[in-house]
Amino acid sequence: MQQNTAISPAKTATASATSLAPTPLAAALSQSGTTLPMPYLDLSAQVIRDLPLEHVAALQRFLAEAKSELGTLAGMVQAGLELRYGEQAKAQLLAKGQDTGTTHLQDAGFDITVEVSKDVKWEPKGLTELVAQIQAAGGDPREYVEVRYSVSEAKFKAWPQTLKAPFEALRTITPKAPKFVLRRMDANGEGK
Repeated sequence: MQQNTAISPAKTATASATSLAPTPLAAALSQSGTTLPMPYLDLSAQVIRDLPLEHVAALQRFLAEAKSELGTLAGMVQAGLELRYGEQAKAQLLAKGQDTGTTHLQDAGFDITVEVSKDVKWEPKGLTELVAQIQAAGGDPREYVEVRYSVSEAKFKAWPQTLKAPFEALRTITPKAPKFVLRRMDANGEGK
């Protein structure tokens, strides 16, 4: 279902108003000189459904570039804040006898909350041995250890049917949302 949707003068006026709107996205687009094929405030799922595919493909390209640039910007902001406040936050935590946790700093009228989280990893082989020891002593390891079971989907597909059969009743498949990729077709009908 392809409709030739031209952007009307009213929409062009809206585009000008949109680029001046005081939203962070509008400001970022204005500063970067990036333009969308139509004003982003006028977009909805129904509008995108009816857009020419060239415009939808342009939106997808814009989103891919914007995600990359926003990821880079987010990393720079985080690194800048860490350079600015990281040592002071670590010193406050260490003064409380902690190397992780939450602390607060005040600067220029702002309360800066600094959260230093921890990434805990357990050595699986050692846990397996401890679980066996708890069981051998008559204890219930579930009181201490979370055990999660999973089956590799690739391995499951390769199993013979006799092995798959008892597992199939325990397997639930839930489809995820579809993903769409647009590629311009060349003269031979192949995607580029």
